[in-house]
Amino acid sequence: MKKVTIRPAFTMIELLFVIVVLGIVGGLALEAVRQYYEGIYRTGEYAKRSADADHILDQLSKYFEYAIDSSIVNIDSSETCLGRPDTSSSGNYTVAFVGVDRDGLQGIWDGIRWSPTWSEEVMTATGSTIVTASDTNYTAGGISNNNDALFDDDINNTNICDDYKWNSTSTTTKYNLITAHTDHTLTLQTTPANGKRKYLLRSGYAFKVESDGKFVMYDNFRPWKGETYSTGRDNTLGENVAHFYVNYASDANESTQGLIWRLKVCMQGIDTNLSNSSSSSNDICRERTVHVRY
Repeated sequence: MKKVTIRPAFTMIELLFVIVVLGIVGGLALEAVRQYYEGIYRTGEYAKRSADADHILDQLSKYFEYAIDSSIVNIDSSETCLGRPDTSSSGNYTVAFVGVDRDGLQGIWDGIRWSPTWSEEVMTATGSTIVTASDTNYTAGGISNNNDALFDDDINNTNICDDYKWNSTSTTTKYNLITAHTDHTLTLQTTPANGKRKYLLRSGYAFKVESDGKFVMYDNFRPWKGETYSTGRDNTLGENVAHFYVNYASDANESTQGLIWRLKVCMQGIDTNLSNSSSSSNDICRERTVHVRY
């Protein structure tokens, strides 16, 4: 009869050794899988936040395009005007400006063409409070007497915070309140300067990063009536925003007509725990230049 040889079993030390090796291999495999999926998450989150920043910049560009260039200011947390932004403006200020009524410039559709409801080229008579534009229809444009105003570009700029009444104590020289109107005429509160370039204004705009990372636009407020941006309507344009800056992209000494401005939005990045990071080194920033028309 053939003799059966029985192989000895693993010793306890051998079993422990195998278990330790398997644990190490398993740990390394799990770490590799974790890093792989973390990399996918980071890449996806970076792409998403970059896209969010681009989306915010798309919206901002549409508003800044119709801003009055010489009205763009930085405002601090107490709503005090600090003056014009420049390349040294690195703080988290609220950026505000007065915008030309772009809807009125486009006008209304009469079934054949777009008919403008106002014109920046107006006729003024010396000593008169009435301005005239024969190619417009102010009534169709829904002018609000004693609320809407005309921006007078023929008045030389002196102090930006005073000229645009960004501070409640400042006096205004750039605005002229509309007290009455017909289809082709506007009656102003005071006699305007001689010249043609007058712009219809209906709202100020302000853009601010809130403490919770929301990026908010304020509108429907009128600086020429002493209203501050916090009295206006707030609209959230994005979330997880860390910073928002604007400054000149061209020489600040150039003509105020047609300056190029740089808009920069920085989104919050993520830290090693995949949470929103407060460190600027993790910020995800995007920039856009915009041609301010007025």
